[in-house]
Amino acid sequence: MFAKKTISIEIGTATTKVVIGKSRKNNINIEQVWKIPTPVDTFDDGEIVNLNVMIETLDKFLDENKIKLKEVVFTLQSTKAITREIIIPYVKKEEDLTQMVQLEIEQYLPIRLEDYIIEYRILEELITEESKNLVILIVALPKNIVEGYLNLTEVLKLKPISLDINATAVTKFSPEELVKNNENTDLDKTVALLDCGYEYLNLTIIENGIMRFTRLLNYGGKDIDMSLANVFNLSLQEAEERKLEYADLTDTVFVNDSQNMVNENIKTSIDTWIQEIQKVFRFYSSRKVGNKIDEIYLYGGSSNIPGMPEYLDKMMNIPTFKINKVHNVNLDNLPGEIVVGDYLNAIASLKGR
Repeated sequence: MFAKKTISIEIGTATTKVVIGKSRKNNINIEQVWKIPTPVDTFDDGEIVNLNVMIETLDKFLDENKIKLKEVVFTLQSTKAITREIIIPYVKKEEDLTQMVQLEIEQYLPIRLEDYIIEYRILEELITEESKNLVILIVALPKNIVEGYLNLTEVLKLKPISLDINATAVTKFSPEELVKNNENTDLDKTVALLDCGYEYLNLTIIENGIMRFTRLLNYGGKDIDMSLANVFNLSLQEAEERKLEYADLTDTVFVNDSQNMVNENIKTSIDTWIQEIQKVFRFYSSRKVGNKIDEIYLYGGSSNIPGMPEYLDKMMNIPTFKINKVHNVNLDNLPGEIVVGDYLNAIASLKGR
């Protein structure tokens, strides 16, 4: 799909990730990656709310790094994005399928079609002796969000190729391509991908290699920072620095009382995450007899807290791992080692489907 070098950008509330690479025959070659601070009050819940500042920031970044490439893909997450799985009778013609999807949306989703950009893809065919159906994944994104990205690329004189949402971007990788502890999983397992971001926890469930469920939880690294700031009378920047310096969720007991107090505070925040994650898991399990989560894969900035996988494993009694590699993604051209999970959404957006 992206045989030429392409820029992939994930704008987040706190950090913007930029990746340059190209995809060919299911292989992705990554040549450069960057993290840059997202300017305050320019981005909210997937929407570029201060276009001029974002244009200025990315224009300066592209210029300083001498990036002349024009083709760009974006990925985002937003509580305003709607994803639904529907089942419809099998149809062969594309126009018939599009018409049926639109009818389903009008009937079951509380939205005005003219206010959204809607895409869909076939997840699988369900064939029995009695019927033949299609399982369809629908993604709807408000037009005003899409228009913000189009305006951004137009002013920067870039060529927009695609706009993903993180949950569907990362599922372009099958679970067996995601490597944890230098081991593969297999398609027979049901895995939960947990993107531990600054603003949100993005939870996606993949069952037998097929995306079945996604939820965006309003918790993330910011909650840890805010809690530390309130308890220890710190600014948010000081709280983040304290978190990065002291955070350790292993069973180690430290001589330094301050470090122990910080860790206990962090655990309290993460315990709240766990309660919300377990609610989602219970809902998923209630949808069908036999539904259960076999493994959890972590990625994103907050997954880098030491001991995070082990802590979630212990508290939820589900094997939990941090993604440390992706098959078919070549990072050899990068000047140093990177934490692949920090850039996973942007990398996934380079992959064709």
